Amino acid sequence: MTRWDIACALLAGALLAVGHDTGRFGWLVLAAPVPLLVVALRAPRAWHVAVLAFVAGWMGEAGPMWFYGRILPAVYALAACQALIFMLTVLFMRGLYRRFPAAVAVLGFAVMTAALDYLRSLVSPNGSFFALGYALVDVVPLLQTAALAGVPGLSFLAAVVPAGLAVLCVRPRDARAIVSWSVPVLAALVYGFWQLAQPPGPSVRIALLGDDRYAGRVFHHPDAGPSIAAAFAGQVAAAAAHGPAAIVVPEKMLAPGAAFTPPQGSVIVAGIDAPASGGRRLNVAALYGPAGAVATYVKKRMVPGLEDEYVRGTTELVTQVGGLRTGVAICKDMDFAQDLRLYGRRDVGLMLVPAWDFDRDAYLHGRMAIVRGVENGFALARSASQGLMTLSDAHGRIVAERRTALRPALLVGDLPTGRGGTVYSRIGDVFAQAAVAAWLGLLALLVRRRKRAAPSAGFSAAPSSPSPR
Repeated sequence: MTRWDIACALLAGALLAVGHDTGRFGWLVLAAPVPLLVVALRAPRAWHVAVLAFVAGWMGEAGPMWFYGRILPAVYALAACQALIFMLTVLFMRGLYRRFPAAVAVLGFAVMTAALDYLRSLVSPNGSFFALGYALVDVVPLLQTAALAGVPGLSFLAAVVPAGLAVLCVRPRDARAIVSWSVPVLAALVYGFWQLAQPPGPSVRIALLGDDRYAGRVFHHPDAGPSIAAAFAGQVAAAAAHGPAAIVVPEKMLAPGAAFTPPQGSVIVAGIDAPASGGRRLNVAALYGPAGAVATYVKKRMVPGLEDEYVRGTTELVTQVGGLRTGVAICKDMDFAQDLRLYGRRDVGLMLVPAWDFDRDAYLHGRMAIVRGVENGFALARSASQGLMTLSDAHGRIVAERRTALRPALLVGDLPTGRGGTVYSRIGDVFAQAAVAAWLGLLALLVRRRKRAAPSAGFSAAPSSPSPR
């Protein structure tokens, strides 16, 4: 293990830390692993590669550790698991490269990344939270792949590019290796630009409200409920002057009993934190419609360790806003692709989402929700306490955005809606399941090839007698 090898691993880890999860430099993941992968393909000892890959992978999880470490210490263990997964993926690519054509190694790295992102999302209480594909949310043409293959499709692209570039550095004249990664990327770009050229649905005016002074206050001080409701009633009145079709108040902002009268032709969606029987609680989005009608949506997915006492919801809520089919969800629900796909299958063109972030993770968590919109063809109106108020269209383009603060905040914008019902919302995780099958198939071939090579390797490694002269 040379100093150059160590420097390459640290560079890869630093670039991953900047690009993955932490801000507006997600495109860096398309190049970040390249120095490490080049070392992995050339290194004579696998354990050297394992150490370097683990360090780089752990560095790449700096964002979640910074965002959540002081609130949810378990994130450090999760970051270590992520680093271990990254290490195994690098070793898998190295093993394929040494025994198969380089093109197989390139695709193997990408399909294992996509497969493990998908499998983890099925069992994790955080859904697809750590998926590599979210880093591409600001690479808008590539982001459109989510409408076909979901986040696993994005993870595949985010992995196949650096794998291909690494092999290009080592074997610049290997045409098959170049084709293996350039063709899927070019196809994704063609599809992406075609999608971006499609006309949007009708625009609706949305107003997002916020005031971080009241974030979570009704949980600790239920008696403050009436004063908080009065403050937001004033904000609703101010927003009404803009003629919105919908107004969104953040998650857990109000106490039970808060009542609003929406402006003519409008609806209000407001987050309510309410006690329930048996010492449990309810995290509710209340939908205030015309003539005093109120419908409720109960949050389905809770933050592990922070919302254990909350009762989980089981159903969706779909309404009409400006004649458009519109859905309602709450914050962490948007981390689960399978839940939001239920709205895509109902051709929802707009989602109204009260949310509450952790300030440091505002960009990361807000962008994850935007990917759900691309997957399912709906525009997103998300108002988050201690985070971002965001209006984004069905292709993931930001229409308007504002960070919340310790004062009243209002964001109003005309939001082009989606048309609902994408390929992904119809067929689900077919691509991800194919990636799992491909990964397992390659793994079986690799194990067989290693077993066949072991006897001959052992024979050739035996010391030979000197030849007589």
